[in-house]
Amino acid sequence: RGDRRAPAEDGRPGKPSHGSPRLGPPKPGRERLFIAAGADAGMRPQDVVGAIAHETGLPGKQIGPIDIAPRFTLVDVPTDSAQRVLQALSHTRIKGKKVKVRRDRG
Repeated sequence: RGDRRAPAEDGRPGKPSHGSPRLGPPKPGRERLFIAAGADAGMRPQDVVGAIAHETGLPGKQIGPIDIAPRFTLVDVPTDSAQRVLQALSHTRIKGKKVKVRRDRG
């Protein structure tokens, strides 16, 4: 896994391809999910926590950290809940929009 970087608008090397500061690797027992909606869509941490907690019953204190970039959001969830979160969020709306959710590929 190389460090994929997107060029800045002026052509110079830019930030990591997800466009926001890296969270570092997930802690053991955690998995990072990619949500295809971010700050440009009005996404806030409480929206992410609320959607996950409401749709899965997972306590909010088990969710996080959350990194919201302009066009996507990264969130860490317990590994044993990741599949349930993926399935639940694929059938719900966040901020009134259907969003694509997948495991983060780094």
